[in-house]
Amino acid sequence: MDIIKFSTRLIPSVLLGLMLITTANAGGLDAGTQAKIDAYKQKLANWAQDPDVVAAVKNANLKGTKMDNPTWKSMNKSDGKVLSYQNSPAGKKLSKWNEDKSLGKLFIRDKKGNYVAGSKKPAIYNIATRPAFTKAKPGLGWNSTKVKPDPTTNLASIQVSYPVISEGKKIGVIHTSVIVE
Repeated sequence: MDIIKFSTRLIPSVLLGLMLITTANAGGLDAGTQAKIDAYKQKLANWAQDPDVVAAVKNANLKGTKMDNPTWKSMNKSDGKVLSYQNSPAGKKLSKWNEDKSLGKLFIRDKKGNYVAGSKKPAIYNIATRPAFTKAKPGLGWNSTKVKPDPTTNLASIQVSYPVISEGKKIGVIHTSVIVE
């Protein structure tokens, strides 16, 4: 009799635990969306190893920047300084990769979270405190778990990022927004 009472209490607890684990693993995204996000994380992992991307991040890390978010925000997207990020070799490559209509944007950042190159003008120049920068881990990347309007494109998206690695160390980040329909 005690075994029956124990198992009738245990089974619902085990089932609840399994449901919580499944939900935690899914991160709140349905399986199809998560599969799409995982595919783009893999693309970012490959792109993060591209020689032009690595070179651009290394170069930016050596130079540093004097730009800040308020100054950046005040600049027009057609300003020559803004366009120079898109017209650099890495920027052109990112723009080509961003022809994929599932992506809202594509950017690379240096080791401090500063904008290095991109397919368009980002809303924010430095993302050092944002999860796309702080949580991108080698071998895992990072993605948000909620669909939100992207700050740059205003499209319903999931943010995805992957670290740029050189000599075994994170030297920057490549990130995008995957549009969710």
